[in-house]
Amino acid sequence: MNGQLDELVAAIDRWRAHSIQDYWVVVSYMGPAVNRFGDHELTFTGGRLWHLRAGEWRPVERGSDFWLFSVAGAFAWARDMLTRAIAAPGAGEDVVDLRFDAEYGFVRFMRVRVAQRDAHNFTFEVRHFGRGAHPEYEA
Repeated sequence: MNGQLDELVAAIDRWRAHSIQDYWVVVSYMGPAVNRFGDHELTFTGGRLWHLRAGEWRPVERGSDFWLFSVAGAFAWARDMLTRAIAAPGAGEDVVDLRFDAEYGFVRFMRVRVAQRDAHNFTFEVRHFGRGAHPEYEA
């Protein structure tokens, strides 16, 4: 686990070094949280996170489900998975498959596979990332 936590810290440092204020992502999620299932387009701009749903940009409040898909949210989610899922009885370090973007450091891919706990297993993947507000974003 220490190696993965060290990678997480290094990834956060890479992200911070770029001082990215605005960005957009297309995230794919498969797992037990049905409301999150599928592909999602989000943009972080002007200090706020926005989610494109039904053709409309809607604000995402910190702490809500889709906040996990932001860069900051995914870092916190990864930390929680590394400290909780790996700590589960009988779990090894391979329970969490975590990959970071080589250039910017954001969580590019995260898969959690806990034996006999299907309700906790999921796959999160950033399919597209761009600097600046999403090209189709309109407040």
